[in-house]
Amino acid sequence: MSNKYKKPEDVPTHVICDRLEELSNSVTKGSDSINRDFVMTVPAQLDHDADLILSIAAKRLRDLS
Repeated sequence: MSNKYKKPEDVPTHVICDRLEELSNSVTKGSDSINRDFVMTVPAQLDHDADLILSIAAKRLRDLS
């Protein structure tokens, strides 16, 4: 988790992939894990917040097609 990335395009793809794996594991571990991992922070953390990670990943996938 950090605030070192200022724009979505600054976040390396491997960081996005690592966080996606963490989020996918989180959903299998119950509501406490989900509540812990699917939160929005202030200020937003582009390499951590689930909504931003999913959005960045979706955009990068769309850009590939």
